[in-house]
Amino acid sequence: MGIGHIMKLGTKFLVRGIIYKSGKKAAIKGGKLGIGVFSVLYAGYLAYTLHNLRKESIEEQKQLGVDRGWDRKTVQEN
Repeated sequence: MGIGHIMKLGTKFLVRGIIYKSGKKAAIKGGKLGIGVFSVLYAGYLAYTLHNLRKESIEEQKQLGVDRGWDRKTVQEN
């Protein structure tokens, strides 16, 4: 997962307003700038967390021998 993908995920969360509420609570005294900064940082954190959860899920599936179906290697072999 590259920086571009992480930024895309962060922007997606930012646009949907999920982060705005968290940023607003954390930056009451920081004003709009504080909300914006916290929102961007929180978006990065969410993207990083989702990336790690995905990696863990893939590793668990590999250990269990589950055919994920969407894996590039699996598709190329079949």
